[in-house]
Amino acid sequence: MRIRFGSASLTVVALGLASCGQPAALNSQPVPTSSAAPVNTPIPERDFAAFAAKMQGATVLDVDRFTPVTTIGEKCITKPLLGASATLAPKLVAALEAAKAYSLQQQGVSLLVMKDGAVLHRSFAEGVDATTPTDSYSMHKSVLALVIGLAIDDGIIASLDDPVGDYLAEWQGDPRGDITLRQVLTMSTGLQLAKPPEGVPAMFNLSFASDANSVVLASTQGEAPGNVFAYGNHNSQVAGTVLERALTAAGKGTYAEYIENKLWCPLGNNKADLWLDREGGSPHYYAGLFTHIENWARVGEMIRNEGMANGKQIVPAAWIAEMGKPSTANPSYGLHVWRGSPWNAQRAYSAASPMKVIHSEPYLADDVLFFDGFGGQRVYIIPSAGVTIVRTGIVNFAFDDAKIVNLVLAGLK
Repeated sequence: MRIRFGSASLTVVALGLASCGQPAALNSQPVPTSSAAPVNTPIPERDFAAFAAKMQGATVLDVDRFTPVTTIGEKCITKPLLGASATLAPKLVAALEAAKAYSLQQQGVSLLVMKDGAVLHRSFAEGVDATTPTDSYSMHKSVLALVIGLAIDDGIIASLDDPVGDYLAEWQGDPRGDITLRQVLTMSTGLQLAKPPEGVPAMFNLSFASDANSVVLASTQGEAPGNVFAYGNHNSQVAGTVLERALTAAGKGTYAEYIENKLWCPLGNNKADLWLDREGGSPHYYAGLFTHIENWARVGEMIRNEGMANGKQIVPAAWIAEMGKPSTANPSYGLHVWRGSPWNAQRAYSAASPMKVIHSEPYLADDVLFFDGFGGQRVYIIPSAGVTIVRTGIVNFAFDDAKIVNLVLAGLK
């Protein structure tokens, strides 16, 4: 049997593994740090085979299989999305219907299109509605970058160019500690996950670990940092660990508390779940944010409006601009967000990865930014056109990243 899991760097992996617990290093207590000591909770052994069996055949709709979780947004006051105030032009109606048809053809689950803050289109697969949570896979990465920007603005993290060793005691005095937070967020660390325990596929070791932070802190240095783009979930988990330690050191609570208070509630969002590696443990910072399309639309709209939402500056405009700048190692990637230009007919996640994403033609706007979740989960933001698009679907690598965006943009002309 086979399963698609996590994000683009979590390739399809076989499920036939023997029952196996975590190695001794991962079953021990977390190493205290001078910056912010992790909570000293027991780390359970993980039966990888049982965990994999539970996830076998899971789709984007099977979010209840991901346990444990911590919930955010239940205390927030929801800000309803506005509807269009005028009748849509026939050309635009036809374009939206074509976008819907294409999404459904490619096993789409939901599609939402906004223009200038108003909803032009909502459509869903059978049995799905605007409150249905789905697995966003790597779209969580882009949210993590927004939260790191908030932490920098609050002085919790000093700078995007800080060496991560300032926050990770395990890497102080180690070459890995010289990697900057910017290099982590641009996927140019040169880090490689350490060899997993015998009998455990490499990607299970991070995805199913009962201490995900310890797994990534055991990463080894391959390429020199800053030179080579290599998209990987371990980079995001390192970024999240830095943030987690910094929040703890500053007395700002957990990631869940911080994201809820600083981002989720100010946006007017509501319930979402964060997948944890264990009870009382850490989130999977590279994936595992489960919510519905309207919450994703509010996130996209805030980026489109340079960090503004509900009449307030939620995220600094300078940070939104910084996220969208081309990185040195890959001009199609910013700070944990993808850029629509320069155009690549087949977008690669790394030079070594066989996985490619189809972009059949250049986007009809030069300023497209997007969140990329495994196999067709997307938030597209096109500031010049005033457009935000959210699309979710069953994992499908025939999905063409250019199709929906260009249908909508052509319909608006």
